[in-house]
Amino acid sequence: MTEKTELVLKRKVVEGHLSHLLDSNDAVYAVLLSSIDGHAIANKAKGEFTDSKLAAMTSSCLALGEKIALEAKQNNCDFVIIQNEDGYLTLKRIGKKLVLSALANKSVNLGMLLSATRNTAESFQKEVGL
Repeated sequence: MTEKTELVLKRKVVEGHLSHLLDSNDAVYAVLLSSIDGHAIANKAKGEFTDSKLAAMTSSCLALGEKIALEAKQNNCDFVIIQNEDGYLTLKRIGKKLVLSALANKSVNLGMLLSATRNTAESFQKEVGL
């Protein structure tokens, strides 16, 4: 298999997982896969969505959440959850180098959002081999 073919297949895997998460709940309106250093890799959205600034900020937010957990003597920060009057933003690390972000409106069931995000991250990690 050529390097180009592998990249195309991995791109399809990424897009498939993001689409699945986006379609898992009507309240989810955008999903983003970014690198831990703040670069957007891929996104799917139900409308217009700009990912570059969000990728940088989610990386910093996840790092901060992980450090706060360590300072509080709590290991392995699983999620960073941002709640506001319009909805939720959930951040989940995938392996050592990726961050999965899901954005949902306020009608979402938070437990369902967390479960869908975790399942997507885990299946993506297994399929890509991170």
